Amino acid sequence: MQEWIIGLKKVLAEEKIEFLSDDDLFHLVNHRLNKKNRIAKRTFDYWKAGKYAPDDVIGEEFMDLIKLSRIKQKQALGQKMFEENNMSWTKYAWILERKFEELNLKRISENVNKNETTTIIQISAGNDEQKQLIDNIINVDFEDITDVKPQPFSAMVDNKKDDEEMPF
Repeated sequence: MQEWIIGLKKVLAEEKIEFLSDDDLFHLVNHRLNKKNRIAKRTFDYWKAGKYAPDDVIGEEFMDLIKLSRIKQKQALGQKMFEENNMSWTKYAWILERKFEELNLKRISENVNKNETTTIIQISAGNDEQKQLIDNIINVDFEDITDVKPQPFSAMVDNKKDDEEMPF
């Protein structure tokens, strides 16, 4: 697997990777290597998802390389977008938005709005009395109750006396 990491480093250094997907990157590296040094797509996906053992040096190196390559991709596309006299900056903005989820403002906005749900309850009244009752429930004024002190009983009930008077 170390050979695959070396192949990945070469691809990242030699190729213009701004427009490549992760799948493209996987196939480019595997294509350059002989069959015994290739990895399975599942291994690539696990590494990419961070699913590797804590002591897996190759998995950590893979993640580091991928993160650095994404930073370089953002920098290259951003630099092209902000070049002076660039009248077609929108195409680079479009690519950035689609390639990097965190830069896709429409998707971020949609996700935020999905999480904001409003529940509407409609209540209908059959007559004026029910309407007044519903209105009182909805528009009730609340009073805060503070320091209610228990009141002592002035008269105690004698249950024994009541028991003696019972016929059974």
